[in-house]
Amino acid sequence: MPSLPPPRTTELYYDGAWHDISGDMRESAPVRITRGVTGLGARQDPTAATATLDNRSGNYSPRNPLSGLFGKIGRNTPWRFSVNAGGLRLALPSSAYTLSTPDAATLDITGDIDVRIDVAPDTWASGQMLACRYSVGGNFAWALELTPAGRLIFVWTPTGLAANQRYAVSTVPVAVGRRRRVRATLDVDNGAGGCTVTFYVASGTGGWTQLGTPVVSTGTTSIYNPTAALNIGDPVAIAVTPEGDALGRLRGSVYGLQVYAGVNGALRVDVDPAAQGTAGASTFTDGTGLVWSLTGGAALSNRHVRMVGEIPAWPPSRDLSGADRTVQIAPAGIMRRLGAGNRPLDSALRRFILGARPVECWPLTDGEQATRGSSLFGSPPAAALNDQPPSWGKGSVTSWLEPTVLCPAGEPFALEGRPRTSGATNSWSVDFVRSGGAGFTALTIVDSGRGTDDSPQTLWQVSFISALDQITVGREVRVSDSSTFSTLASITPMGIFNASPHHIRLSTSVGSSSTAWVLYVDGVIVGSGSESGLGRPVGRLIIAGNAGDADLSLGYFTVWTSSAPTAAAMVQALQGFPGEAAGARALRISAENGVPIALAGVAADSTPLGVQEPQRYLEALDTIAAADLGLVLEQRDALALVYRARTTLYNQAPVLELDFANGEISAPFDPIDDDKLTQNDVTVRRRGGASSVPAVREDGPLSVDAIGRYDVAVDLSLAVDEQVTQQAWWRLHIGTFDGLRYTKITVSLANPRAYAKVHDALAVDVGDLIRLQNLPPDQRPGDVDLLVIGYDEEVGATAWTITYTCVPGEPWSVGVVDDAAPGRADTAGSELAAPVSATATVLPVVTTAGPVWVGTAAYPDEFPFDVTIDGEQVTVTAITGVAEDRFARTVSGGWGTADSGQAWTVADGPAADWSVSGGAGRCTISTANAFRIIAAPVAVPDVDLQFDFALSALPVGDSVYVFPTIRYLDGTHLYMGRVQITTAGSMVLSLRRRSGAESQIGSTYTTGYTYAPGAWYTARVAMTGSTLAGKVWPRGGVEPDWQLTVSDTTLTAPGSVAVRALLGQNVSNAPVTLQIDNLWCGPQQMTVIRSVNGVVKDQVAGADVRLTHPMIIAL
Repeated sequence: MPSLPPPRTTELYYDGAWHDISGDMRESAPVRITRGVTGLGARQDPTAATATLDNRSGNYSPRNPLSGLFGKIGRNTPWRFSVNAGGLRLALPSSAYTLSTPDAATLDITGDIDVRIDVAPDTWASGQMLACRYSVGGNFAWALELTPAGRLIFVWTPTGLAANQRYAVSTVPVAVGRRRRVRATLDVDNGAGGCTVTFYVASGTGGWTQLGTPVVSTGTTSIYNPTAALNIGDPVAIAVTPEGDALGRLRGSVYGLQVYAGVNGALRVDVDPAAQGTAGASTFTDGTGLVWSLTGGAALSNRHVRMVGEIPAWPPSRDLSGADRTVQIAPAGIMRRLGAGNRPLDSALRRFILGARPVECWPLTDGEQATRGSSLFGSPPAAALNDQPPSWGKGSVTSWLEPTVLCPAGEPFALEGRPRTSGATNSWSVDFVRSGGAGFTALTIVDSGRGTDDSPQTLWQVSFISALDQITVGREVRVSDSSTFSTLASITPMGIFNASPHHIRLSTSVGSSSTAWVLYVDGVIVGSGSESGLGRPVGRLIIAGNAGDADLSLGYFTVWTSSAPTAAAMVQALQGFPGEAAGARALRISAENGVPIALAGVAADSTPLGVQEPQRYLEALDTIAAADLGLVLEQRDALALVYRARTTLYNQAPVLELDFANGEISAPFDPIDDDKLTQNDVTVRRRGGASSVPAVREDGPLSVDAIGRYDVAVDLSLAVDEQVTQQAWWRLHIGTFDGLRYTKITVSLANPRAYAKVHDALAVDVGDLIRLQNLPPDQRPGDVDLLVIGYDEEVGATAWTITYTCVPGEPWSVGVVDDAAPGRADTAGSELAAPVSATATVLPVVTTAGPVWVGTAAYPDEFPFDVTIDGEQVTVTAITGVAEDRFARTVSGGWGTADSGQAWTVADGPAADWSVSGGAGRCTISTANAFRIIAAPVAVPDVDLQFDFALSALPVGDSVYVFPTIRYLDGTHLYMGRVQITTAGSMVLSLRRRSGAESQIGSTYTTGYTYAPGAWYTARVAMTGSTLAGKVWPRGGVEPDWQLTVSDTTLTAPGSVAVRALLGQNVSNAPVTLQIDNLWCGPQQMTVIRSVNGVVKDQVAGADVRLTHPMIIAL
């Protein structure tokens, strides 16, 4: 049993470094940490901790001048808490490091190679180097990399030059989780004139599972033999993947690396830090004798950071004697501080400008009582000229911007702003935004020249003339005693004199003897030119005019240096960044607010958002998470945030697997079967847009008919109206998961069985998947997957526990192209066609809606897979029809055994007339007016028989008949379709019954086809209950609807399916050979392994059959 308390380290950050204060922690008081969210699509509550410090020294009294930490600690002093547990690993930070072994003969692999790494990145959704043999200067052998989409890339070069590199990318991503073993093999000569890269993945000590399909390239290859070191995690000088994604250092933990010469060949590299390393050492020797060196932040460590936070207060406490003094601290995550302020709401445009730091900006968003417009960066306020002020606080450029100035219709106005000179440049851009307006308005930009011969002053004027739908650009140059004005451009039509928001920019770029200018309207260049003379920094701006007969709203007059954001970016900001991906918005607004944040996931794969509304920073993050169903979290090991995109929650591998039967789960363990998370009627409304049609669960155990209506409506920031339907159905999928809720899972790391998994238990974080195994039979069969949304941890002298708060994880398994497990679409309706015993391994299955199940003959690579039948999980190893035959054999005197396992029985005519050869079953009909019948038994009455047929010749003198036959009991009790082929080749279909005498049921159908000898046709006859249907059509053509449908109740028992043939009594050209191919009769039958989840039971006819792990289309 692990000793308690575990080795733990407590640190404070001051004087620019972390300082260990573990000796002052009261061991009698446990450290308690609470972390998590209230639900998916939410922001984490600030991480909270409690701990007790021994303060008999007085050091932890910040206001004590005698404290050794006086002036060093105080409010929000950073605090870090760690535990040491489990075996050593290679801990790799985000800062610079190296982890390498130098060139050695054992690394010289030029042929087949097999690279395996046991790794736990902080995120699988980031471009990272896993391992490489590379140095600059044509010294490149190979690299194993991770893409931002979570796919593996293996890169190699035969020449040592990156320009000659070849690479392969895994066809599916690695399942998101923490620790995984991944593998890439390169077969340099696959024997078919090419080379093949195959990727694999594994969890724990389990076997390798192929990741997607092998990647085959044309041309054999080889690997260059360089003098480069072998590196783990460090990309050296490789900055991008072969596909252009940014590539960085691996951040996380490495538990092992093996490199083999040849696939499963000779072991050349064997890194196992737990067995080979010493904590804190800078070198170690691996299992093949290679010496590895660590520099920078790389470390051999078993330390696990449990929390980095800030201490907001240092409340002193003492006993009555005063001899025992303590401080009860409550460190908190940075969201506590970020959410403490009450800063006014800012629009996206204002945030963007503040973050981009122009020379100056006058937003003109001051209140209605204002008399001038405040600047953002310290310049004098914008003021009215000529006693012609606008109306302050009454304008509206657009609904998501703050109120701006209004220039009322018919009233003149004039404003002037003088930007500060700090940071100004000769080349500049000036922006403003506007909405509405008529009449005439002019923006005049006056540079800082003095208007003398040696310091000319240039005035740039942009005029807006609504009557002409025109913008003109003019330029005036003033010297000592003269000035010249010229119109540079008159641009029409402009289409900006309306109620929509518009962005205007004039930019200048000073060259050696001239100044170029460009006019942008809504991010698009509408005019440009170049004028002689050199420009100077902006001295003042004047906007003046008369709005005519329509109100004009103006705002955000901004002066930029030569390095302004693009006009297109400013337009996006004005519009509130519509369509911006959730991950990209989280990164952008965090940068604007100076908050460090990381992104887990690919920004482009996250939800496109609507207009960014004026919100406080954390509220804006809430909006992002709600739309994307992502998670806004505090980083556990840094004073920073992380946005975990929704896509990282899909198809996760479990970070922690807990075996109930092995005693790895501690009390309390009380699953709940309630309706708390149920939502079976979901409406999603797009803010400012459309609402979805309610997504309603109309079938199943959680349908509105079964349990009543649980309706919910959600308002989300979405880019387009089409998203509301997708959102509604996904939320319905999550809200109608039918299973127990395991809300609290407790693990005691003082329990040796649980401690054996301490690395995994401590790796679990919010959004990760854990899996419960071998649960009590009264709960449910099989494993249970849970998503962790929070945890409470206690580390102390008497207990070390983690209690995970969870929600169901199974709904987050979604379809992946090229991945067999979650890549199969479920049946639209399927059930057992007959009752079966608990030990039967061949199960008849009927499809009641949609396409049938895939068959073994056509899709052998799709097997095996699991289905669930009324709670029993079975593994399907093969699917055939109840009768199925492709005739890929040679038999004489009959047809032998069908592919579906039945023996064909000749029921009429000599056996010698029947044979199998050339990929077809054959019947040589040598006698006229004598039936030929061959049959195979099936166990169900409702069947669907189809086969292809061809004749060696047209009959002469009479017709020839081909009969697809079902419910065959004997030669006088059967149903059949009759395809009559006349001497002229006409083809006529009828449906018939023999119950003693033969009777036609219903009418005949003349197909319109003309038969030619050797041509292949397809015949199909099906019967369900009393309904009999038939059709015939050319093989490979478009299958028609049923050509004949009749009803008959005479024969109801199951029987055989059969092929029946007859030459009319007057046929004179016997023998005629009938060929049969691709015979298939439904319903299908599944060959299965029963009770793989421990449920053993007889099954009744009609029991529901569906995939255990169906493909769910992701949001």
